[in-house]
Amino acid sequence: MAPDAFALYTVAFLVHEGSWLLLRRGPDRGFAPDRWTGVGGRVEPRELSGLRAAALRELCEETGIGERAVRHFALRRVLYHHRPGGPLTGLLYYTGELHERVEPESDEGSLHWCVPAEFPGLDLLETTALVLPELVADLSRDRTGTEPVRLGLAPFRTDGRLGPLIWTETGAHR
Repeated sequence: MAPDAFALYTVAFLVHEGSWLLLRRGPDRGFAPDRWTGVGGRVEPRELSGLRAAALRELCEETGIGERAVRHFALRRVLYHHRPGGPLTGLLYYTGELHERVEPESDEGSLHWCVPAEFPGLDLLETTALVLPELVADLSRDRTGTEPVRLGLAPFRTDGRLGPLIWTETGAHR
């Protein structure tokens, strides 16, 4: 069945000296309990003209980390997908560097500093598992966030499994 709604979410990953801040969603969460991802949430309709501000709002709400603590906060990738029975969904992936390492808490689950070598051993959300290695590569090439945003399409099969991911560049700089 074709989707009849659109949902837009931000997902932020913060980095400090090679470690990435990831969220392990709480066991009581309705969607993806105990699974790993970045920090973020739904973009409200009034925020559509300020997506970066929406991502920073979610980051602050979920971690207490404000914009001043983050440098090079940049949109890196946008991934569109449609889970069977769900809305057409856009995921806006941001990265940023922290001036200093902090140990924040979150009502959404537990926050952990992980290095990329640990990612394969984590129960990452399907979309996060596909995008996170790309973000690591993006950051290794461009720490300041001046590369073009990459757009991706991740088709879900009727059995609920994620199909092959397709990326393209927007050709425009932020």
